[in-house]
Amino acid sequence: MKTKMVILILMIAALLTFQASAGCGRWVVRENTDYLEDPLFNEAVEDSTGPNATANVAGKTNNDEGNVTTAEEKANAIDIAGKWRFKLQSDPEGALDLILIQSNDRLQGYGTLADRGSGIPATATGIISKDAVSLDVKLSRDKKDYRLDLMLVNDTLEGSYELYEGERLALKGNATANKAAA
Repeated sequence: MKTKMVILILMIAALLTFQASAGCGRWVVRENTDYLEDPLFNEAVEDSTGPNATANVAGKTNNDEGNVTTAEEKANAIDIAGKWRFKLQSDPEGALDLILIQSNDRLQGYGTLADRGSGIPATATGIISKDAVSLDVKLSRDKKDYRLDLMLVNDTLEGSYELYEGERLALKGNATANKAAA
């Protein structure tokens, strides 16, 4: 019995001191690992800026759609940064809570879509003109994307949305959004 205890203690001590035992408690640095890599965020950023977005000498930006914006137009964009609650009239799930972060005429954000008492995580990207907002919201599951086209009217965003499941248009309707109280 005494021999078994000694062997057991030696085995435990060996396991505790062995550095490669599942990497527990130790950082393993690999040259090819980016710890800040987030595929969902990177996809959302690429969708908002496009892989071929370029700036020319005059300060105008040409994106994939051929739209041209100047620094002055970006400066005149409305400010909608903050927490928003979107109501989607034709959608049975109905409410989308987003925190929008604005940089000039670009939007990024995250939030949740209410789904039968729980929330589905979502990411948002978009663009703003003088009084119009175009927003793409991607859900982290279910392969659903919302595309919203809205106008700012008296501190409320009003317009329409389309819900795509995969590449298929599943639903259309009206959307309104109000800024949440801080």
